[in-house]
This record gives sequence, C-alpha cells and structure tokens, in this order.
Amino acid sequence: MRRTLFVGNWKAHFTVPEAEQYFLDLPQYSGKWEHEVVLTPPFTLMQTAQRMLPPNVKLGAQDVSHQGIGHHCGEIPCGLLTPFGVKYAIVGHVERRVMGEQNDRINKKLKNCLANGITPILCVGEDLREYEANRTKEVIEKQLQECLVGVSDYTKIVVAYQPIWTIGTGFYASSELCCMIANTIRKAVQKLGGNAMAGNFPILYAGGITVMNARQYLETMDIDGLMVGPTSLQAKTFSDIVTTSFKAPKHNQE
Repeated sequence: MRRTLFVGNWKAHFTVPEAEQYFLDLPQYSGKWEHEVVLTPPFTLMQTAQRMLPPNVKLGAQDVSHQGIGHHCGEIPCGLLTPFGVKYAIVGHVERRVMGEQNDRINKKLKNCLANGITPILCVGEDLREYEANRTKEVIEKQLQECLVGVSDYTKIVVAYQPIWTIGTGFYASSELCCMIANTIRKAVQKLGGNAMAGNFPILYAGGITVMNARQYLETMDIDGLMVGPTSLQAKTFSDIVTTSFKAPKHNQE
C-alpha cells in the first residue's frame, strides 16, 4: 500500500545516554507529524528505542541476517528483532553492498523479513561508473529481478532508490532523474508481478537528503517518501524534513 513514509537511519551513532536524550527531545516534534515515520537505530539501542519511542514512530533495523536463529556468530536474525517491536528493516543498503553483499543474499534477507512480519526496505542504486555510462536503469532492473526472486506480494515491500554516488559525497540526484528511476522501478516490479497492482508499493529516495532539498523529492511523481541518513541525527532537523510542506503528486491525492 502506497503512503508517504520517512525513514531515519542512525547508522553507527549514539551511545545509550545520547539516544535517551534524543528520545526525550522527540515528543515535542513528533506530535506534529502527519506521515508514517520509522527510525532505525543500531542494534545496541533496540531496547532503549522500544522503551522510549513515541507511539506514532515505528522501529526499524538497519540490516538483518540472511539466516534464521541458530549458530551464526555475529548475525541478527529477524526472529531476534521482532520481540523489540521491529516493523521495518533495511536490506541491500549501499554500505552493505560495497562490502561485498550480493543480490542473492539480499534476496534471502528480504524473504526472511516477510516471513517474520517485517517490512523490508530494499535499497537499489548505481555507482558512479554505471551512472556515467548511462547504465542506471539496466543496473536497477537487474537488482530488482535478483533481489525479488520468490517474492509474490510486492505490496508488502518498500523500495528505496539510493544512488551510490550520492552517499557521503555531497552530491544528490536531480528530481528529474528520481522521477525516471522511480517509474523504471515501478514498471519493472509490475512486470515481475505480472499485473498493474504489483506496482502498488512505496518508493523512497535516499541520498544526500537535507531540509533544503526534501521538498523537491516529495513533489516528484512516483516518489513516496525519503530515507534520511546523517540529517536524522538531530531530532529537530529530522522533524523539519518530516514536516516539509509539499504539494503531493497526483497519485497521492487520489
């Protein structure tokens, strides 16, 4: 089901006291939020988040294991996350891909999420070399095809367009590029699903989000929300993005 969605990815930040202060500050802002919001703290802060998150903010994980509960040292399977109330999980983040994570493992993670009632946020995107060679659409279609093997209900996923060349570089994709890629994503998934309703899932933009540029993406056709990295580390700044005033594209007005 398509809806406006904001995801704040804390990555490897915050001690327990720092997170507690963030959560103490959050209610003064979150009461104004009209859209669905997810925060993904490090695993070390899951218990703190479960205890202190405002009721209108959902808890997400930055990654999950491709395996189930068992003898897998260092792995965090979905079954160990659901007791904390985790509702979303990022899979295929660029920072996992650059460490060698392949589409087949991402596919296993995604299916594990679905089997445990967790909504996967599947990240797809091209690197600078692929972007400059005009291979963006080709790369993303391949990622979708391989990451969604064996998935039948596409309404239970979220896809985030995360161009690798924007992460930590200060660059960001134009709204025109995002519109084209979001359309490519939706059509590719519709083709995989074999029907028009297969495209009825949220697409986020993730890469270089700031208070200044959030509106242009939220007003882009086929972009349904944002996944925010470092800008989510300050409660007020993140709230400024979540409360951005924007004219919803036609598909969100219907």
